[in-house]
Amino acid sequence: MKKLISIFFLLPFVFSALNIQAFVTKFVSVSLAQNMAYSNVLLIIAGTILLLKESKPFPYTIKLWIGFFLFYYCFGLIGNILHFPEAPLLKTLIPIIYFIGFSFLLGKNEYFKLFSKVATLTLIIASLMLIYFQRINFSMDSGGIYEYELSRAGGLYGDANNAALVCLLSFVFIKNVFIPINLFQKIIKILCLAISLYALVLTFSNTGFIILLIILGLSYQRFFKPKRILFLIIIIPLAAFFLIQGALNSSFLNSIQKNRIENVINVLTLNTEQVSYSGREELLKNMMNYVNENPFIGNGVYFSTSISGHNTIIGVWADAGIFSFMFFLFLLFQHFIRALLSRVEYRYFSLSILVILTIYMITLQTVINQPYLIVLFAFIGYMITEDKIYEPLP
Repeated sequence: MKKLISIFFLLPFVFSALNIQAFVTKFVSVSLAQNMAYSNVLLIIAGTILLLKESKPFPYTIKLWIGFFLFYYCFGLIGNILHFPEAPLLKTLIPIIYFIGFSFLLGKNEYFKLFSKVATLTLIIASLMLIYFQRINFSMDSGGIYEYELSRAGGLYGDANNAALVCLLSFVFIKNVFIPINLFQKIIKILCLAISLYALVLTFSNTGFIILLIILGLSYQRFFKPKRILFLIIIIPLAAFFLIQGALNSSFLNSIQKNRIENVINVLTLNTEQVSYSGREELLKNMMNYVNENPFIGNGVYFSTSISGHNTIIGVWADAGIFSFMFFLFLLFQHFIRALLSRVEYRYFSLSILVILTIYMITLQTVINQPYLIVLFAFIGYMITEDKIYEPLP
């Protein structure tokens, strides 16, 4: 039974995280891809039913997510009736089904540990595929080998920012889940970390590079002692200067890639007038116009995605009004507070995942409507809970 339950949950997770549906859609059959997607949902539901008898009370943050979903749909459905009746409502329920199902699954120590290992392996595979696709100049957007040299790697997702998010998650999971016990495993871990970082570099994601600095600070905070801090203050800027100058003067990078590097420098030096937002500021302005038209009720579930708002947080406001938006901000705030107060062995792991997901909410619209990403909030929920009945990691 345990193996069956594991398959019911982990197979759909891998299916979602590796974006297999998109590949089947482009290269095999649209109907087959849809059938596979709905079959995965049925597997999650079946697995959840099997776990119901042995379930425990949910941690506080998971209860907050369920409360948020109720808020979001109560207001959002009114918006759909008034403004956006053509929304694909059944489709929007898929991430919620995954979240609730995994909330039951991850409450059990053995499944939590198994999921952490499977997630780590899946994420590193995604990073490896990104490197391979970039090597052969394969683009998911064009559905094959791209005619011109790709400036930014989109990996399995056809989107550089989404790919960068996964590379960062890969780095964090490898750092915290893969505990080597001999020299060979230490070498494998270092190699996997290097693969994740190299894959991130290939995305040339401004947001990704900045988040990486935060993640490195969180992951290696124990090294920041007074003497080392003084050393790092001198060494890091010098090393960064020579690396950046070398990259900008390199003949291996094209003009688009060099512009991305300059953009990161502008962000770090607070030279905001020179920062390029890749047109996202126009998308945000457009979405804010709809927010201003219906600030209290919103425009309906899935509305922000339909207009490509590229901002998950403001998208909640556009979809389901200001009360849902405020609830969502409160939910995120509670996650960070509880992560900061959690046991030290979980603190920096959970904070790193939260930083990645939350910052990318500003530039992506897919953070809470992609099954493989939203289940990570359930994963975090069990790490940062104060309830002693949960001991998720050894």
